[in-house]
Amino acid sequence: MKCPGQIESSRLAFFLENALGREARIWKVPVFQNLTLKGTDISLSCYKKAVLWIAEISSQFQFYPETFALATSIFNRLLASVKAQLKYLQCIAISCLVLAAKTNEEDEVIPSVQTLAAQSGCKLSPAEILRMERIILDKLQWDLYTATPMDFLNIVSTMFCHFFYL
Repeated sequence: MKCPGQIESSRLAFFLENALGREARIWKVPVFQNLTLKGTDISLSCYKKAVLWIAEISSQFQFYPETFALATSIFNRLLASVKAQLKYLQCIAISCLVLAAKTNEEDEVIPSVQTLAAQSGCKLSPAEILRMERIILDKLQWDLYTATPMDFLNIVSTMFCHFFYL
């Protein structure tokens, strides 16, 4: 990794400030009461299983860690914004991963929705996944990106590189 100079450090500080500001404006987290997502029938254990499943599928397709982080962020923002039903949780999870992959991955790496559905083991049709994608995009006003922990790690590690290699 190339260590940043003075100008690059200022630029990284600018990126960090922008990421923090964006996170403060749009980041939402699902709220659990009595081990259930507030206003829904989704238990904490079902939520955890869904996030772990996103991680497993992301790993299976060898997506970037940033793709998993973005998929989880989209998943959380959606669950914090709508009262989702448990029966749609897997469809929401796979759709969040597809959207994150379309955002972060190279086109040749992204499998078709049909391949993703078949190889992930979910029993959803490509049409159901694509319909859920449109719902998610609509609910999040087509604004998928929010700063993820991976973004902060990348910016901060690059900034600290400057101090360690002077």
